[in-house]
Amino acid sequence: MTIMTHTPLGNFEERLLGELRDQITNRTAEPAPTTPPVPAPRLRSRRHAPGWRLAGAVGLVGVLTVGGLVVQTVDDAPPTASAAEVLTEAAETARQQPNLVARPGQFLFVELRITWRDRPVAGPYTEERLQRWVPVGDDPTWQQRRRLESRPNEWRTDDVSDLSPPPGYFQGLPTEPDQMVKYLRDHPVPLDLPAGADLEAIRNDPTTIFGDGMWMLEGYVPPQSLGALFQAMAQVPGATVLPSEIRDAAGRRGVALRTPGVIGAHLDLIFDRETHAYLGSRRLAVRDGKESLYTSTAVTQLAIVDQLGQLP
Repeated sequence: MTIMTHTPLGNFEERLLGELRDQITNRTAEPAPTTPPVPAPRLRSRRHAPGWRLAGAVGLVGVLTVGGLVVQTVDDAPPTASAAEVLTEAAETARQQPNLVARPGQFLFVELRITWRDRPVAGPYTEERLQRWVPVGDDPTWQQRRRLESRPNEWRTDDVSDLSPPPGYFQGLPTEPDQMVKYLRDHPVPLDLPAGADLEAIRNDPTTIFGDGMWMLEGYVPPQSLGALFQAMAQVPGATVLPSEIRDAAGRRGVALRTPGVIGAHLDLIFDRETHAYLGSRRLAVRDGKESLYTSTAVTQLAIVDQLGQLP
């Protein structure tokens, strides 16, 4: 797969989707289903630009969205805070950030450092820088370009005509955690589930907030609402802090929080080691009890601009 062509789902993704759909169907047929997967939004088309494959489909699959440079483990002392403490501090940090004011007709500029590879457990990684312009308001027109990290002057624009807009500038979100949970339940992310799956049970499972939130975090969530989102996550049991410090796709020191409710993979949120500000995410495929980093993400810049293609 080259960096400029739209690529259909690979064999691995199709197999994984099939496996997870079978598991979901079997679960919903049982009297006492186990924890359902984290939910995820569905794109209009199965034609995806590299790095946006199964965009946001972190819940059903637990892998495969924009990534970042391969996350490295370092030898510093492991973090001692619990997942709830990390998320609570992340909420406090978020609420202290200045508000990014925008009006309809403007665009949210998002820059990501990404890494991905074709096969989940083998093969080389592709390291890229991705830039997006997502409209503020109801205009569906958006733009995306990318370049290899090894070729800084060779930007190429993706054809996104068959893709739904990625997360952008969120407005009107609640600012309290309980209200945020209710909002997400009342505004469910579309799911591509098999016939017979218990959608209501999946949406009502508290772990769905991690999948919804992870998708939102590739856009702009205002400070007070972002704090509410992290506080809501902190109330959900099952998340764990990984014992080793990591560096995110941009080389920033971080701590990884492993989220619950994902089948067939691991989904980690990465926070700054000192401030617990959100940095990015990573996905690891799990096969035969072994995990392998597949993609990771570092959000490096958010800004408001007036035109498509304009840099801050």
